Amino acid sequence: MSAVSGRERFERMRSVLEVPILNEKFWSKVPAVAADAIMVDLEDSATPADKERARERVLAALEAPAHFGGRHVIVRVNNLDTPWGRDDLAELAGSPGDFLVCYPKAQSAAEIAEAMSILNRGTAARGLHVMIETARAVRSLDQIAGADGVQGLHFGYVDYAADVGSKVFDDDGADLYGPANHYARSAIAVAAAAHGLFATGGSLIPDYRDLAKVERFVRTWADVGYTGCIAVSPAHLQIINARMAPAPEDVRAAREVCDAYQQAVERGEPAAVLNGRAITLPDYRVASRLVARALPVDAKGA
Repeated sequence: MSAVSGRERFERMRSVLEVPILNEKFWSKVPAVAADAIMVDLEDSATPADKERARERVLAALEAPAHFGGRHVIVRVNNLDTPWGRDDLAELAGSPGDFLVCYPKAQSAAEIAEAMSILNRGTAARGLHVMIETARAVRSLDQIAGADGVQGLHFGYVDYAADVGSKVFDDDGADLYGPANHYARSAIAVAAAAHGLFATGGSLIPDYRDLAKVERFVRTWADVGYTGCIAVSPAHLQIINARMAPAPEDVRAAREVCDAYQQAVERGEPAAVLNGRAITLPDYRVASRLVARALPVDAKGA
């Protein structure tokens, strides 16, 4: 991969729409949806009998990228422990275009290295969006996040709960059950930031048609430090795009901090004072990052 980190390249990728490519109704809507990225799925949405047909459709879609409308493209493959994962990776290694490979149910850095070794047989550099969905992955989080080729992390909270045997959602169904999920959820955000990766959550809750609850849930990802969110429904995209981006009033305040600090530096001063508050270099760095995330989305990346 290039010297540009996943966090820098994909920081403004707020919304990712997961699309089952064998569903013609959903696939036909891809050009018009308000998503920053499209994830085509070879894993959960394809039955064992349809795995090879889904792979053929994905490979054909990558040959005709205009359907994606210039958005980021992510292809979710099957895990190497399945009968299809190795062939998924091998076929994608030789496929054209600029896309990420989403690797689910990762267990270790060694598994990531094996997946990358297959992808690297192709001519183009491929990055991985790694789904953290198991207890072993959480225990190996730093090694996985630091593995070559990893560009982003995702918290697969439903599969994680199934692996651990824990409760997924709180009683209201509008957030994750804190005691079982707060550690993993925060650790993934921290690991992503530490290794320069983007981080995604999801919009799936039991009452996924209740958009008020979805909005509350999506906002929690941004509050913890995630940069994007995978939508299970196009109806969630407007919420995700709004809630995963900085609020306008926060952007205005951050610009004021940046301007005040830059002017102080130009005067040879180590800090600025804004509305009676000292503005130092760490404050400037935080404000600069917020402003960068508020810029218009560049769907083709840096």
